[in-house]
Amino acid sequence: MTEFQAAISKAANELYLTAFSQYELHIDPQRPFEENLLCLLNEQLQITKANRIKRRLRYAGFPQLKTLDQFEMSKKRLPYLNFDEVRDLAGCRFIEEKADIVAVGPAGHGKTHLSLAIGYEAIKQGYTVRFKRASELVNEMNEAKSDKHLTDYMRVLNRCKLLIIDEVGYLNYDEKASSLFFQIVGARYESASTFYTTNLEFSKWKQFIGDEILASAIVDRIAHHAVILNMNGPKGWRLDHARSNSKKQNAGSGQKQ
Repeated sequence: MTEFQAAISKAANELYLTAFSQYELHIDPQRPFEENLLCLLNEQLQITKANRIKRRLRYAGFPQLKTLDQFEMSKKRLPYLNFDEVRDLAGCRFIEEKADIVAVGPAGHGKTHLSLAIGYEAIKQGYTVRFKRASELVNEMNEAKSDKHLTDYMRVLNRCKLLIIDEVGYLNYDEKASSLFFQIVGARYESASTFYTTNLEFSKWKQFIGDEILASAIVDRIAHHAVILNMNGPKGWRLDHARSNSKKQNAGSGQKQ
């Protein structure tokens, strides 16, 4: 490495310009200077975008990465889901409109997968996203309230453009938990978008909230500007996948005998 190459590499690394520190890989001596410079800038742009997405994914706290390409858009499995609407939501216009999404259906029908996939699309488009399971969210809010930091906790949480609250309705809330859940719903109402996944249609939310008046207030705020995704269907993906694996294992056992 020449003195100039070492100096370029050192300066580029200090500026976090990865593409420029490895410029020999991206330039062609036969091309004009401007063309080589543009090539380097485009390469650096792609690296910078990829790093931003990685940082936003870490901030989001996704349990795993899911994409729309991996989501099975099958009318046999999800006969009531409007797949054109799902594709439209991937454009994330709903975030600019501060609208909510509610995916309703039994366990194993892809609600969490779809919420993560839409969340990933939002991250790629530059939006901040956070993922919380409903039970986790209420517990964290309760702890923050006990430490007298609930206002700070909600302020930080509400900075994100899209909040995903997963598994709403899977566990019953006591009076305190229901009140905390109402606070987060109210704080984001017409201010920022929330993606709720739930196993219960709105008419049954009183079952886990406990208080009919509070349940009505929560539902009214969510439903006012919400896109409802009906993800009911004949059978869940996990059960079908388990049966498929079981058949493969049985077939393999039969071949060995």
